[in-house]
This record gives sequence, structure tokens and C-alpha cells, in this order.
Amino acid sequence: MNLVAGCLVEFSARGTEPGFAAVLGCAGGNVRLLLPNGKETTVTEKKILHATNRAVISVSDREACRNAIHEVDLRRQKRSEEFDLAEIHELLAEETRSFTLHELAGFVAEPGDEDAVAAMLRALTADRLYFKEKNGSYTPMNADEMRQIKQQIEKKQALENEEAQMAADLSALQSGQPPSEQLSARLTELKMFITAGEEAPINKRLMAALERAGLANPRKLHAALSASGVIGVDENLLLVKYHVPVEFSRELQNLAENLAKKESDFSLRLPQRTDLRHLKTWAIDTPGSKDRDDAFSFELDPDGSCRLFVHVADPAEFIEPGSPLDIEAARRGSSIYMPDSRIHMLPPGISEHFLSLAEGADRYALTFILSFSSETVLQKLEICESVIRIECATEYDKADLLVDSDAWLATALSLAEKLKNRRAEGGAVMFPRQPELEVKVIDGEIQVSHRNRDDLSAGMIAEFMIWANHAAAEWCRNNSVPCLYRIQEMGEIEAKFSETFDPLTFYNALKSFRKTSVSVHAGRHASLGLDSYTQVTSPLRRYADLLLHRQIKAAIKKQPLPYSQSELNQAMMIADEAIVRADEIMRERERYFLYKYLKQRQKSETLVFDGVVVDFSNNDVTFYCEFLCSFRRCRLPGFDLKVGMPVKVKINQIDLFDGIIRFDLLKS
Repeated sequence: MNLVAGCLVEFSARGTEPGFAAVLGCAGGNVRLLLPNGKETTVTEKKILHATNRAVISVSDREACRNAIHEVDLRRQKRSEEFDLAEIHELLAEETRSFTLHELAGFVAEPGDEDAVAAMLRALTADRLYFKEKNGSYTPMNADEMRQIKQQIEKKQALENEEAQMAADLSALQSGQPPSEQLSARLTELKMFITAGEEAPINKRLMAALERAGLANPRKLHAALSASGVIGVDENLLLVKYHVPVEFSRELQNLAENLAKKESDFSLRLPQRTDLRHLKTWAIDTPGSKDRDDAFSFELDPDGSCRLFVHVADPAEFIEPGSPLDIEAARRGSSIYMPDSRIHMLPPGISEHFLSLAEGADRYALTFILSFSSETVLQKLEICESVIRIECATEYDKADLLVDSDAWLATALSLAEKLKNRRAEGGAVMFPRQPELEVKVIDGEIQVSHRNRDDLSAGMIAEFMIWANHAAAEWCRNNSVPCLYRIQEMGEIEAKFSETFDPLTFYNALKSFRKTSVSVHAGRHASLGLDSYTQVTSPLRRYADLLLHRQIKAAIKKQPLPYSQSELNQAMMIADEAIVRADEIMRERERYFLYKYLKQRQKSETLVFDGVVVDFSNNDVTFYCEFLCSFRRCRLPGFDLKVGMPVKVKINQIDLFDGIIRFDLLKS
């Protein structure tokens, strides 16, 4: 092939149709081309499908050359559409040999007509029904081959029609029209695309339809689905992203109901359990909680020693490993608590009723008994399967109001304080934590409040649960029961903590904290000041806790353990993944409603809150915002800063879709 500047060529390009261009020059097996749109490209000589045998246009004048290319391109395309390949095929169908482009063009044009040869190439490329190509030659298709090709063409056309219809249906969503039947079957894919973007497992043809409709952008697609009513105003798409089941099947609900009916008589198993119904027992939890999975009692001796009883709900007594309820709990891994809804790990019929430590009810429990000396030194650990009776089940705020009038509750608070001091002597890092932001949606209204997480009963229950988890870890270690322990190393903390929360001191302390790790061997949890630690106090809400309950209960009864160390490791790893997923969903959902609340306020007021600078660099500043109860970052302000400096935090932009909030700092 003799290629020189000014030759016109058809070349192999992206897609099914050949490209068309003029040769600008050749060197080293590469050909520099000028395209009809005036742009240049370079291809290898192997990609040239057809070329004129000489220069036919001048390339010295680019504009004139481009006009000439365009004119020839249109002429060749028109001629290619005029060729009747069916007629040519009928003429040559009985032939078994191959034909060159020039030979095929010779049946419809005069010899030497380069436009006809190039037009024939285009026609054969556009319609592959009649001739098959190999090494630049074309052989007539036989009847069987044509039948197969027709089927392929029809299938391809059907898919293209489907894509075009989906694109039209997607476009219609933007004007508020409901989704077509075809789109309705693909709503999960569309929602996945909104949450995961290009990483979403979305059908290629659906993706092509989104591109044709101009909706291959998660934000635009979200707006279209919202306009059509497919997505609710506050729909939680993370549940779609992580395939989180919201409802329980009718079968599982029936199993839960039947279980509760069958086991409703708590006296049936009493001979095998320790009867602790004589103890004064309270359950205190967050407002609105119905799945209460822990309660406490205590006994004081005249010499000042005491026994703390932490009672934990006992779902392992009823839910057998491998049963349908167990498989579903393992799949969910954790309960998910959000401002507007709750998704339970176990059906509410048992998690909120039959198994929940409800007021005035007898309940089975796994009780951790910790015996302390008068100096609050832990002397003895016991774990037993028990029956308890809840005298009072209440909420933190309500319990706090009873402290002054209830001597028993006041004594419990005093015990918790002594236990906390004991951990401090053991090296625990004790400091006032930042207040907790609570976001709730009640009857469609977003309510934001703040709670001191160390206040009275909340701090007391947290302390009792810490010791119960420590008791479980020590018991498993002492009895060689396979367990997974939570371990944390601690860097050196130089800060001295005050009695009230100080953002700067807290921020500096956080930088020295190490991430908690999981181990098959017991080890120190430095920030808690304990030599071993695990988690067992939420078996109604965390599948990992339910697994450890089964281990402990089997060991108590001298029965074979349900899980070897490797089996426990695998199951706990899956359970922990579910907890991480649940934490992300809860965190993102709370952030969404918090930002929506702020955006609503922003319509009628300028949002400015108190803050404190805790760190800054040449590019940005880290500060604590009192209203948000969290550390945030923003660009440096136009005034000098110093660490510990009080500032005003102004909220500027709030983007609910991307979950972004932007701040400016003002002088206080």
C-alpha cells in the first residue's frame, strides 16, 4: 500500500463503522491523518482498510482540505446506501470463492472508481448479513449462516430498542411521570447506582440508557426518581446499598410468636437455673427502648463488701445455632437504630417482648456476679443461668429524677463511682467526654437535643456493663473457653483533665489513643484500665454477643462448646463486619437528619454557634463546635489563630445529597 500525503483512506476506528480521513504523512509504520472534523489522529498502517492509489487532494491548505474530505465523505456514504447487497449476494451465492472489494465494486461501478470501492467497504461493514470478511476478502454467506446472522441482528435490534425505550422512560421520570413496568423491575439497580455510582453492579444496557437520558450521574438520577415519586423525601438508600432486610418474613414472625407461646411459663426451666427473683432488679436504658437486654442488682454486706449482679437477656436459651431465626440474626448481624426508625436483629415479637427485660416480668438471664471487697477489689467472678424479675424498667432521664428520693438507686450510683475509681487506679483514662447529640424524628418533626453521657444513671449503667464485659473475659480466660478479646494499647497522655469537658484537652488525648484490636488471647484494654475485655451485654442487638453467650452457657453446663476457636473467629469476623455496616448506616442517617434540621433553620436564621480552635496548619483549622458536639475542619479564616481560642462557627453550605457541610470561622 503506497500511502502519501493527499491519499484518502478508510481505517479501522472505534465502533463498527470505519473512519475516513486524508493522509498527512507516513513514518515508521504510522500514518498521520486529518479527520473530517479538522482534528488529527495517528494510526498504524495495519489499520488502513482502503486507500486511494494516489494523492487526490492537497493538504497544504487545511481548510480547503477539510472541506474536500467532508464532501467526499458525504458522497461515499450516499453511494454506500444505494448499493443493494442482497442483489449482489443473490448473484454470487453459488460461488465458493472470496471476492476483493474491487471485485465487488465492479458489479455496480466502472473499474477504477475509488469512491465505489470505499462505498462498498462501508456498505459491507454496515450490513454483515450477506458477506463474511476474512483478511480483506469477502465470501457470500450460505443459508444457514444468514439465518444465524439474522437472529443475531434481530436480538441486537431488540436490545437496542429496549435501551432506547428505557432511555425514553428515564427521561419521562424527570417530568414527574411514574416509572414504566420495565423500569420498575430495575429500581433496585437504579437506587444502587445512586449510592455507589460507577461501582454499582448495574446492567450495561441500563447504564447506556442512563447516559442517553442524561442521567448517568447519581445526583441527577436521584432528582429524577424523587420527581417521579419513586424515592421518598427521606428514603434511606444505604439500606439498598448494603442489602439490609427491613422486615421479617411471615415465616420468621410465626416462629418467633410460637417460640414465645411455647416458653411463656418460666417455671418450666427453673430447676436448672438460679432463682434470683428475690433481688431488687432495675433495667435502665435510652428513651424509647423496648428491646432491653441488661439489668442490674446488688447486695451490700455489713463489712462493706458487695456483690454486683449484671443480668443480660438470654436469647441463646431459645435460639438454636443453625435455626431459621439464628440464620436471620447472623445475616443481619446487628440491630440498627436510626432517628426515624429501627431495624431489629431479632423479630420484635421476641426482642421487644418475650426476651426483653420488661418491668414486672419474670425473665431468663445470663447473670454475671462480681464480688468486691470493701476496698472495691474484685475477688470473685461467677456466671450463672438465672431467672430474674424486673421491678422497674425506666429511662436514663427518669431514673435521674429519682436519685434524690430513692436511697437504693443512690447507693447504686455510689457503687458505680467506686468501681470507676478502681479502674482509674488500674490506669484507666478518666475524663469528661463531650456531650452526646441526639437526633430524633417524631411525627415527621426533627428534634435535636444534647445529653451528657456521663450523667448519673447513664454513667452508672455504662460502668456496670464495663465490669460485666470484663467478668466475661476473665471467666473465659480462666476456663479456657474460646473467646475473642478486645485489646487496646495506650500512648502516653500528658494532658491533665478538668472536671468538666474541655475540647482542647480531649482532642489532644484522642491523638494518643490506639485503635481497639481483636485477639484470641486476653490482653489489656488500657483506656478502660482492665487486663481483659470482651463484649457480651447486648445479645438482643449484636450477634457477636449472642455467639459468646452460647460459648459461656455450654461451658457452665459442662457441654461441648458450640464453636472451636477458628469457627468462632470466622463467625465473629462476619458479625463485626455487620456491626461496622450498621454503624455507618446509623452515623449517616443521623448526619442526614441533623443536616436537614440545620438546613430548615437556615431558611429563617443565620446559623452561628460557639466553638474552640484545637489545631491548625497552613491550609486548614480544626475546631470543636459546641452545638454539633464534634470536631470539624474548615479553611483558615482571615485573622490570626491560636490553639484554645474561642471562635464563632458559621454554617454556610449544606448539601444533603453528598452529606457535606461547610463552615467559616468568625472572631468570637
